[in-house]
Amino acid sequence: MQHSCNKNGRYENMKKLHLYIAVFLMAIMLTGCIVNPYKSGMEALESEQYEEAAEQFKEAVKNEQNKADSYRGLGIALWETKDYEGAKEALRNALEEGSEKTGTVYNILGSCELQMGNIKEAVTYFEEGLKVEDSDDKLKQAMRFNCIFAYEKLGDMETAKSLLSEYVKDYPEDEEAAKEAEFLETR
Repeated sequence: MQHSCNKNGRYENMKKLHLYIAVFLMAIMLTGCIVNPYKSGMEALESEQYEEAAEQFKEAVKNEQNKADSYRGLGIALWETKDYEGAKEALRNALEEGSEKTGTVYNILGSCELQMGNIKEAVTYFEEGLKVEDSDDKLKQAMRFNCIFAYEKLGDMETAKSLLSEYVKDYPEDEEAAKEAEFLETR
């Protein structure tokens, strides 16, 4: 029996080579050797490398990896880089994709709206965030204070005074709130 190097033999060898390459690549993917942009984004976010995190989360969204969480990570990273419009859009997409509705998400959304001058929308997000039960006391305190500030910006001093009065009762150690209460008394 002789071995020949005819075209059919080469074709069969190429088919086998392609099959081996495909199996090898699948094995790499299954063992996690290929970079996961969502995971890289989380690592960059934790390392406070916000621009890198944003890039990784954009890639994860594009690849549809953990889409809701990737949008949420992107929103946080963009907030940290002061891209308020981008952060708002990413966080709204996160909620649309089924991300958990957390006080943190609503607080950042409200803060984005404040930064962009959309005060009524900011109030809506802060009030929505205050309804979320998973929020810790520090976060609720921040949202309550932000809400007071937003009502002041709207020119609704009566609501701002009322909310601030309740706030000072709950957080008497907050010196900034005490100063704010003095300021509002003159209005």
